[in-house]
Amino acid sequence: MVSARKTRVRDIDSGESLGFVVHDGASWEAQTIFGYEISRVTTKKEAEEVLRCEGLGYSRGVWQYYDKSDDAWYSCVLREIHENRVVVIRTNALGYEESALYRRVVIDHPTEVNLVKT
Repeated sequence: MVSARKTRVRDIDSGESLGFVVHDGASWEAQTIFGYEISRVTTKKEAEEVLRCEGLGYSRGVWQYYDKSDDAWYSCVLREIHENRVVVIRTNALGYEESALYRRVVIDHPTEVNLVKT
């Protein structure tokens, strides 16, 4: 099995990290800053273009996180995004914060097992 190579892509003007492109030997994947797959494409150039068009915006909207203590999935929005950690705020299914639902959760090393885009 070929090991994946990960390359950071930065915004040309600001230098801000947009995410990563990963080559697994067969195709290229555009990933968020924390490694969530946005799109799988044929070339590195296509993956970089996905990140330039969608990279930062992809993190907006409603996500779901898995709460081990409740053994349940909850709707959330991403508040802080780091390479190995994401901070989410629990919301209703439409992404609105409600005081009865409010909970701030730190997810270390997020994967598709505990954080997914809805």
